Amino acid sequence: MAVRAGLEQEKMSTQTVSKPIEILLVEDNPRDARLFRENMAEVGAGLYGLTHAGQLNETIRYLDEGQYDVVMLDLTLPDSKGFDTFNRIRLHAPQVPIILLTGIRDEELAVRALQHGAQDYLIKGQVDGSMISRSIRFAIERHQSRERENRLSYFDALTNLPNRRLFYDRLNQALSHAQRYEEKVALMFIDLDGFKLVNDDLGHDLGDMLLQAVAERLEYCLRKSDTVARIGGDEFTCVLPHIEKKVDVNIVAQKIIKALNRPFNLKGQEICISGSIGASLFPDDTEDFEDLIKNADMAMYHAKKEGKNNFQFFADNCSYQR
Repeated sequence: MAVRAGLEQEKMSTQTVSKPIEILLVEDNPRDARLFRENMAEVGAGLYGLTHAGQLNETIRYLDEGQYDVVMLDLTLPDSKGFDTFNRIRLHAPQVPIILLTGIRDEELAVRALQHGAQDYLIKGQVDGSMISRSIRFAIERHQSRERENRLSYFDALTNLPNRRLFYDRLNQALSHAQRYEEKVALMFIDLDGFKLVNDDLGHDLGDMLLQAVAERLEYCLRKSDTVARIGGDEFTCVLPHIEKKVDVNIVAQKIIKALNRPFNLKGQEICISGSIGASLFPDDTEDFEDLIKNADMAMYHAKKEGKNNFQFFADNCSYQR
């Protein structure tokens, strides 16, 4: 059950806070959750908004439904324990900084999480509101600084989507998680039909604007836990974790095809393109990382051969060479 609390304002030098910092507190122990609220009440009204979750599944739902500036995370929950709790949150919401709430015996685990992307950790019973507040501000600042650095290495400069390097990393994480929990992951390859004509006839500037508009539509079609990447030219990939049924992938593909079929209005020009989409499913088609990529690519090429503007799953008859 969500508990929203406007907590009292802290004196933060001369800075003016325009909106509350939204905290998602993940803590299954009611006493510890109450103590956290009491500690933060020392800080002052209006600075923070607080949402409380007691289980991992509940946490993931809140992350899907809302926008949070930081997650305060207890690693031991009824439905998840240890480093896996942190890893699942980080995989599901990589854009949100995480501060761990640990016991004294968990410090070694907390240090491991710091090495894998957590921003800070606090030991329960040894902090007050001011310490928590400072940790939150520093965590957000460090995360923003790291994000700026990562954007240069891991994101496409034109579309702001993950690039090929980050795509490989996200796919590897999704497959590792799926293998451990016996889940399915779908990988889609998307190639734009008619993009070369746009570049040749209307110029590269308009072509770049089209790629940016396509990226926005693709993101709109996917869940927050999915990853859409631009891997070069007019080729995009989508990593879809937590797939239950094969038909779910088809639903997403048809949604993307419909979105791409709507005309793009750019600088007074109405541009019409389409997309050819291929998909491969882990572990149904293969359990090998490289083969999954090759399979999705071949399925996409099969969609091109079938007249473009359609979706194809990988199958054994997709064994031709591109």
